[in-house]
Amino acid sequence: MIRPVAIVRYERLYWAAFVLDTVVTAMTWTQREAIVTAYPMLAKSTWILPTFQAIGVAVTVLLWYFTARAPSVVAKWVVVVLAGLSLLTAFQTLGSFVTGSATLGTASIVSLIAIALYVAAAVYLFKPASKAWFGRDARADAAPYTDAYSDTDKGNAA
Repeated sequence: MIRPVAIVRYERLYWAAFVLDTVVTAMTWTQREAIVTAYPMLAKSTWILPTFQAIGVAVTVLLWYFTARAPSVVAKWVVVVLAGLSLLTAFQTLGSFVTGSATLGTASIVSLIAIALYVAAAVYLFKPASKAWFGRDARADAAPYTDAYSDTDKGNAA
């Protein structure tokens, strides 16, 4: 099947968000290291930050592959849930700016842009062409859900 335009746009937004998120990670790496080493139990565990970053990249690539190249409904919903959680993080960040408990810096602005791109990418997963991509005909949304056994088991209700 040829990839629909909606999936191509999703893919572009997804990768743009990933690139910006990687830039934010590079910008804040020293701060993250300081936070990790502030805990005595983790102070000598210098492997933790790079390991979690590698796991994050692996998950990102797998989610991309199973949404944009080999469609999986499970991967689609994982992306949607993660986009929702990212949106909550964005609202929390904006709230901390409003209350004055955080300062607005370059890293936070780029992070908010990355979240916006990620959420916009997730929206493309619900376009009609995307529904067909994930194996669901777009016309099926117009018809109400019917159970395959609803007509045959009426007499067997207990």
